Formats: sequence, C-alpha cells, structure tokens
Amino acid sequence: MDLLVSLSGWIRPYNHDIALALVATLLVVFGDTINGMVRRAVRKHWMVVRVAVFIALCTFGYGAITVWVVPLLASLLMSVSAQYYGVSVVVAFTALGLMAERFHRKS
Repeated sequence: MDLLVSLSGWIRPYNHDIALALVATLLVVFGDTINGMVRRAVRKHWMVVRVAVFIALCTFGYGAITVWVVPLLASLLMSVSAQYYGVSVVVAFTALGLMAERFHRKS
C-alpha cells in the first residue's frame, strides 16, 4: 500500500495534465471516425460549407470537448483515493491503448 500511495503522491500534482492527455487520446482515437461521419453528412454541400463545417468541428467541437471534459475528468480523478489513484491512471491509459488498438484493427 505504501508503494501505491507514493506513486499517487508523485503523479497527483500532474492531475490536470493526465486528464488532458486522456481526453486528447480519446479525440485522436475517435477523431477520424467523427470526421468521417461529418464528411459524409456534408458531402453534397458546397465546398465553402464543407470547409466551414470542418473548421467549426475542429475548433469549436473538439475545443469545447477539451475545455469542458478535462476539468470534469480531473475532478473525477482527484476524487479517487490515494491508494488507487496511480493504479486508476495506469488502468485508464492501458484501457485507452487497448481500445485504440482494437478500434484501429477493425478499420
């Protein structure tokens, strides 16, 4: 238990950065799929509309997700006890890695 608490103590000051990394990883993994769905939805519109939608999606859509979800995830991570904080972070990144590998294997 002391090792887990020590690990948590070392990485807890980087909680916001960890939350940002998790959200950014999710956006990287699923961004191509989201872009593809939007691309199919606006395929028949004028080029100016398609470009405007893509710009809005990237700046406002992905930006809003990052701005709103990171603080929520950071506060969720902070609510995890010190005994399990480090393990939770490692499990979260491992789960994202497995999800990314399986998701891209299907593509």
